Amino acid sequence: MKKIFIYKLLSFLAITLSSFQISQQIDKIEIETNDGNIFVGTIIKETDISYTLETASGNKIEISKNSVTSLKKLDAIYIDGKIRRADKNNSLYIFTPSAFPIEHNKSYCRNWCIFFPSYNRGFTNNFSFQIGGLIFPGMAFQDMPYVISGKFSLPNLGPAQLTTGMMYVSIPSTNFGTGFLFGGGTIGNKFTHASLIYGFGYFRYESDWEFSEQPIIVFASNIRLSNRFALVSEFWLPPEIEDFSMIPFMSSLRFIGRDFSVDFGGFFEIGSVGESVPLPLLNLTYHFD
Repeated sequence: MKKIFIYKLLSFLAITLSSFQISQQIDKIEIETNDGNIFVGTIIKETDISYTLETASGNKIEISKNSVTSLKKLDAIYIDGKIRRADKNNSLYIFTPSAFPIEHNKSYCRNWCIFFPSYNRGFTNNFSFQIGGLIFPGMAFQDMPYVISGKFSLPNLGPAQLTTGMMYVSIPSTNFGTGFLFGGGTIGNKFTHASLIYGFGYFRYESDWEFSEQPIIVFASNIRLSNRFALVSEFWLPPEIEDFSMIPFMSSLRFIGRDFSVDFGGFFEIGSVGESVPLPLLNLTYHFD
């Protein structure tokens, strides 16, 4: 059963990779001014008081430095002659991390399914850190589980990048903890990519630690549909699963804004698709940079 499922995942990976669109990486600057205008292009001249920006269409715009509120390199590509911005959430799918780092000094807050707010930050271009809590209605604050996770992203290997890390969940009022130790890789770019994550769950009670003997395998993909939307999916293969129809997966349509994103989707079992209403999924993410 597991071999069949992995074969299907690899087939889905091939479909995901075939969705990569031919594109041209661009090296442009984005300037935002205090009147709300946003300009994208190449700085061809700079003086003490202004920038001269040349746009993709060849227009030259002089912008006063006193009016500039933000100047940064634009992470984007050209597809069919149009600019497409990168999804700032490329370091994370719905719940599963990709091998892409958050990047140095970049950070965001995320509210996963309403009950899991978290703060996420990149330190150097390799290490990413998350801290958050699970909030349940009626639960006392001191009993709320907290979550800590870290991820180390290795340098690129051509179109692939590898990662390793762990997540830990603890309930302060008890001596119990649990988590996930993982490694994996991502193929693609910041616009369309897929990851295979391989890891082991573990439990802690007081000073005793126990790791599962069977691995957990996760396949996740982020397929860019347009400048504003992406389809994000995760397939989970828990240890010793017997019935293929019970394999859980999550899928969402991601709306991508300039500094925020929203995931609308659901939790499914493969065998229940089209037969029952999935559990709803709603994620909100806000980026500070």
